[in-house]
Amino acid sequence: MGKNIINKTANSRFAKIIIEFLLPGMNNEQAIIFSGSKIKTKMLIFSALTLIAAFLPTVIHSQFITGPLVNMSLILATFLVGPFEAVFLGLMPSVLALTSGLLPLPLAPVVPFIMISNAILVGVYYYFGRKKIGFSILAASSLKFLFLFGIARLLAGVLLSGKAINIAILMMGWMQFFTAVAGGVLAYAVLSLVQKSRIIL
Repeated sequence: MGKNIINKTANSRFAKIIIEFLLPGMNNEQAIIFSGSKIKTKMLIFSALTLIAAFLPTVIHSQFITGPLVNMSLILATFLVGPFEAVFLGLMPSVLALTSGLLPLPLAPVVPFIMISNAILVGVYYYFGRKKIGFSILAASSLKFLFLFGIARLLAGVLLSGKAINIAILMMGWMQFFTAVAGGVLAYAVLSLVQKSRIIL
C-alpha cells in the first residue's frame, strides 16, 4: 500500500526517497499530503530558478551579472531540487545566451563545452554537499574555470578564428572563475536563509 502511494504521488526520485523515509510514521492521507506539498515546492523552486538561469541572460547582456546568477541557480537547484534537474537546467543558459546575443555567434562551437562545465559544477557541489560549502565553492569554480579555459585554448585556431579567439579566451578565462565563486557565495547566502526559515530541510 505504502509503495503504491509513493509511486502515484511522487514524480520526483528525490521526493520518493524523502517520502519513503518518513512513510512509516504516516498514514495514507498524511503521506499523500506530504508528497504533494514537496513536489509542488520543488516545481515552484525549479520554475523560479529556470527564469533566473535561462531567461535572464536574454534581458541582461552582462556576464558580470548573469554569470553569478546562473551559477547560483545551478547550485540552488542541486541542493533544493536535485542534481539531474540541475544538470538539465545547465543546458539552457548557453543556448539562450547565444540566441540573445550575450554569447557572440562565432563562439557557438564552445556551447557544448559550457554545458559540460555546468554539469561539472553541479557534480562537485552534489558530491561534497553543503557541509563543505567553502571547499565546494573553490573546487567547483576552479574546475569549471580550468575546463573552459583549456577548451578555449584547445579550440583556438581549430574551430575558432580571428577575434573569436580573443573573445573566447576572455569569456572562458578568469571571468568564469570569479562568476562561479560569486554564484557560490550567493547560493550559500540563500541556502542559509532557507535553512533558518525552515522552508526546505
